[in-house]
Amino acid sequence: MDFRRIEVIFLIVFFSLDIFLFLSFRNSQQLVSSSSTNTSTVAEMRKRNISFGTLDTKNGSAYYLGSQPDNSLAQNVNKLRNQEVQYDENDRKITSSLNSTIAVTTADRQKIMDKFIKKDSNVLFGSDYKYAPQLSTTSQMVYVGTGSLGEIYDKTCELTFTIESGRVVSYTQTHVKSMIILHESQTIKSEKEVITNLYANSEIPNNSKISYANLAYTKLLVAKNSTIYIPVWFVTIRNKDSKVSSVKKVNAFTGNIIKNSANGDSSYNAQ
Repeated sequence: MDFRRIEVIFLIVFFSLDIFLFLSFRNSQQLVSSSSTNTSTVAEMRKRNISFGTLDTKNGSAYYLGSQPDNSLAQNVNKLRNQEVQYDENDRKITSSLNSTIAVTTADRQKIMDKFIKKDSNVLFGSDYKYAPQLSTTSQMVYVGTGSLGEIYDKTCELTFTIESGRVVSYTQTHVKSMIILHESQTIKSEKEVITNLYANSEIPNNSKISYANLAYTKLLVAKNSTIYIPVWFVTIRNKDSKVSSVKKVNAFTGNIIKNSANGDSSYNAQ
């Protein structure tokens, strides 16, 4: 992509961000502001039987990223074998039913499917995906897009296998070929800041466990047919009594808790 095109996208993203923030306010898509936290908050959390490992206090950096519409799946779909495939041009998504289902167990399913996706006649661009246990359930295995700039936790770049009665029977796939850096890197909130702010805002109940706290990019908005991504902390909280997990999302730049998805998608849930 030439410099002029990148420059145009750069201008579009910040103009669109201004519009997005204004519309978010008008539509009451509230982002709950995080409170200041300190070491005493961590001690209070432990007293309330909230379990977690060592919290990283380092503030890293991340970018605003952009991508153009990707037709690579459509261009390569004929390479797939031993499956019934449908391609949705609007969503740029593959839906596939396997002719021979794959037996898996909880213990071996990642190893088996990691091997399966490496073959291009099974799954296109399998090396562009990484298994995400945080987003997976007993009935679904979710693989997320990954690259040099980080992982993408978003429906625009995701490979999801469906499991029925201990067998992988089908999958859906979307793909992003490449990401463009739209702005120089900016400082992001640390893991400790994110966790303690979630607690301060009553998002972490007593008697629970923080299973995962991962940083990944997710879609913010679409502007002029370009998709804009921001870094988000995905925090999985598991209730020790009910064994039910939920995923909280936090804007890594601002520390704000994302109450409503910017792209209109439902929040990820885990089991």
